[in-house]
Amino acid sequence: MAKDDKLLHLIIIEESRNDAEAIANLLRNAGYVVRFQYADSSEALDAALERQIPELILCAEGLDALPLATVLESLTDRQLGTPVILIGETADEPRVIEALRAGASDLVSYDRPEHLQLVVAREQQNLHLQHEVQQYLAAHQESERRCRALLDSSRDAIAYVHDGMHIYANQSYLERFGFDDLDEIEGMPIMDLVAPEDHAAFKEFLRNYGHSEGGDKELEVQCLSATGNFKALMEFTPASIEGEPCTQIVIRDQTSADPDLQEKLKYLSKQDIVTGLFNRQYFLEELELAAADAVSGSGQSFILYVLIDNFKSVKESVGLAASDLVVKDVADLIREKVADNGICARFGDNSFTILCRSSDLDAAQALAEAIRYAIEEHIVDVEGRSLTVTSSIGISLVSDSTPDASEILSRADLACEVARSAGGNRVHLHNPITDEQLGREREDQWLKLIEQALAEDRFQLFYQPIVSLQGDPQERYEVLLRMRDAEGHNVLPGQFLPVAEKNGLMADIDRWVIGHAIETLAEHRRAGHDTVFFVKVSAPTLAEEDIALWINERLKAVRLQGDALVFEVAEKDAGEHLKNLKRFFKAVSALHCKTSLEHFGSSPNSFQLFKHLPVDYLKIDGAFIHNLMSSEDNQAVVKSIADMAHSMNKQCIAEFVEDASSLTALFQYGIQFIQGYFLQEPQEALNYDFAEESI
Repeated sequence: MAKDDKLLHLIIIEESRNDAEAIANLLRNAGYVVRFQYADSSEALDAALERQIPELILCAEGLDALPLATVLESLTDRQLGTPVILIGETADEPRVIEALRAGASDLVSYDRPEHLQLVVAREQQNLHLQHEVQQYLAAHQESERRCRALLDSSRDAIAYVHDGMHIYANQSYLERFGFDDLDEIEGMPIMDLVAPEDHAAFKEFLRNYGHSEGGDKELEVQCLSATGNFKALMEFTPASIEGEPCTQIVIRDQTSADPDLQEKLKYLSKQDIVTGLFNRQYFLEELELAAADAVSGSGQSFILYVLIDNFKSVKESVGLAASDLVVKDVADLIREKVADNGICARFGDNSFTILCRSSDLDAAQALAEAIRYAIEEHIVDVEGRSLTVTSSIGISLVSDSTPDASEILSRADLACEVARSAGGNRVHLHNPITDEQLGREREDQWLKLIEQALAEDRFQLFYQPIVSLQGDPQERYEVLLRMRDAEGHNVLPGQFLPVAEKNGLMADIDRWVIGHAIETLAEHRRAGHDTVFFVKVSAPTLAEEDIALWINERLKAVRLQGDALVFEVAEKDAGEHLKNLKRFFKAVSALHCKTSLEHFGSSPNSFQLFKHLPVDYLKIDGAFIHNLMSSEDNQAVVKSIADMAHSMNKQCIAEFVEDASSLTALFQYGIQFIQGYFLQEPQEALNYDFAEESI
């Protein structure tokens, strides 16, 4: 039993203070730390209750000056539920029953001190349980409040219905149906918002809804609105509000729009705003399809990777806004030369990609030369100034021997780098032999930068908040790494960590991150913040037997408690280094640090792996969170992970949350925490407002 569990605040009602002290000593002998007030009259009792609310009242039986009825009346007047234990000369069964009927919690005798000690222990345990229940109720109410805040921030029209009547609706729902206030819709039958011609179908749907596992969960009806009727798809989900079962209804507006406008909106979702070309994501999707077609024998393709030479100097010369005009002109030239023969995309700040469904390399080189020449000859007019730019272009073939889309892109990028390194303004076809040599040179350059960053302290920590969906106000951040190049620009880890891993530097980088994270966290907590850091650990670090000892030394040096740290390991590393991971988790758990499995669900044996690891958190792979509301498969996976985690008393984090629409589902599945750009992108400062209601 913890020290706090042995502390007792009592009021002892006895004939004399000596008798009260004797009772207190009985409890002290049982190991309790007793703090008691003495009362021998109703006035003394009232004064004691004013000073402090006790956990227990021990009352001598049969005192004329302060009988049990008077004690209970004083507690009732103050709306206190403090238990009262009577102490009498005897405690046989009839007298105990009489005491219980009178309102006492129990009756014990003076000559059975062990009985008193056991009854006190029981009542204190009951008191602790009551406190926990109150905390759970408060947390539940806070969760409901935050859930409503989340619903109100959602752009989807959402309502909750019980027995066909509205009991709650978010702001989007009210606006869609033309209501100003929730009071106008509470108690209104949802049938009133459905067109009369759809009433029969709606009633039939409600009769059948929920009666079978495979029943329909959606219904398309015509809805009535003060701002005009519209066709809607209603999505039904079981839910609860304030403990009462109900049904959540999400309204999806299905009103037919102008087909030309619909097509334009669809196109805009794939489009780069500045250039009008396709965006990076759409190009990658098309490249994946081309790679799959090549492997299946359905046809080869080629891609061009176009880079504007010396674009940094262009931006410095004309400014960021004007440099967009340069990019736009180059994009127009590319579009003109490719015409309908391929897919053109803006891939990066000053780079473009082109996918052509052809295996004719002569045609690929001819197209690349035409684009290069057009860019070289073009004069860009920027705010009265004339600029010319050149480009470097790499070509890579998409064939049945190409491993995957990322490798195709990597080869085209490498070929472009060959052209740029040779002076720019030229075209280069990927050559496995010569380009591989250049790739090694580029790797050597990255390796040198990494070694310099370690030696010169040129790494930097960024932080992204992890926020509770259930009202927990504690500050949690994932620690992320950036590297500053020679010019002071931040380099993302995806650019340098593969080189670090290949060259055996990951353990050194991990130690840099862990050490600096501990120092930053200790300083932040000393400033009064209840903050926890989630810190990533790579596979090479798991193999280092002294890593836990090293972490312990760092914690002691800054007087930081281990439970302020959560160490994250990617599921892929966990599966490949299970023995080392178990040893690491056991060692850091002994330091009271928590543990987390990251990107959970990304491998076929995720659930089997989890059974072997005593982790505290599961971070669900972001691939399942992306487009959660539009993918039933993703919803099923996330729900199954959440159910398994709950059954094993583990907490779940949904990573890469990018929109409000998925929050309702995550909340209903019981996901405890979310992380992603919807909350905040990684920042240098620890400045997220965890008390903000509108996440």
